[in-house]
Amino acid sequence: MAKNYYELLGIPRDADEKQIRMAYRRLARKYHPDVNSGEDDSANRFKEVNEANEVLSNAESRKLYDRYGDNWRQVQQHGPGAATSRRRGPGGGDPFGGMFGGADIGSMFGNIFGGGGRRGSERPRQQRPAPLEQQIEITLDEAFKGTTHALQVTGQTACTRCGGTGIAEGAACPECLSQGFSYQPVRGEVAIPAGVDNGSRVRVTPGGQQVVLVVQVQAHPKFQRKAADLYTEVSVPLYDIVLGTEVVVPTMTGQVALTLPPESQNGRVFRLGGQGMPKLGSTTDRGTLYVTIKSELPTSLTDEERGLFEQLKSLRKETGGQDDK
Repeated sequence: MAKNYYELLGIPRDADEKQIRMAYRRLARKYHPDVNSGEDDSANRFKEVNEANEVLSNAESRKLYDRYGDNWRQVQQHGPGAATSRRRGPGGGDPFGGMFGGADIGSMFGNIFGGGGRRGSERPRQQRPAPLEQQIEITLDEAFKGTTHALQVTGQTACTRCGGTGIAEGAACPECLSQGFSYQPVRGEVAIPAGVDNGSRVRVTPGGQQVVLVVQVQAHPKFQRKAADLYTEVSVPLYDIVLGTEVVVPTMTGQVALTLPPESQNGRVFRLGGQGMPKLGSTTDRGTLYVTIKSELPTSLTDEERGLFEQLKSLRKETGGQDDK
């Protein structure tokens, strides 16, 4: 009968690493042979729980299992064309005659509760802490310049009793339950490089703990961002747009002067190269700042000003500059 690893651990298919780890440790304690001596059903359940954890706690094997089910091992070893299971025959190296489905029992038990899977003088290897993910929110100015950020996470640190191997004095480490790790708060100051954007993933190692920072950049009141390019608007009085002028444009590093030619149209876009965001991984390359001109119409006109506009209107009609309506 096909096994459902998710049902064996009692977790949903979208369970995260923490849910898998907690379910596995709870069931491993419950069905461990030392606790249920002589009970065949517990031994079988212990084997199944270990197998389910081994597959689902590894991102690559979990991906194959989700796609190919019980045939995932054959696909892993021989490619997608080998999606049919093969059984070991008698004498094929399984000392339990197929009782445990051909699994390496020594390795299986050794991975969790001791060094039974080690051969000869092979030394137990220290477990590597799994990287953690942490979301971090920064301002656009911090994304432009780069910044440092104080970080505190609950990380995995090597167990001091077993040295991170999961084995103490030839048996399962009682301190970390053979995991090789204990969980401790990790604090540190981490560097965020210039040019990061929404969704950027930055790897840092505060206190030796691998952490993947998922960046979220706050909205800015003056600039809209698309990749390394920035977009802004500048309001200019109508008469300056008509006559031409010099306008001040904000940038991420201060202000620059932009020459506006006479009779520029409302909504015209000017391109300022090198005034955008830094490109991630480059110390010199920057994007473009696009400046849109918005006409600022006068209000609260005086009688004299209104009269001047009437004169302009009449002149435009006489010279054909405006259709007579």
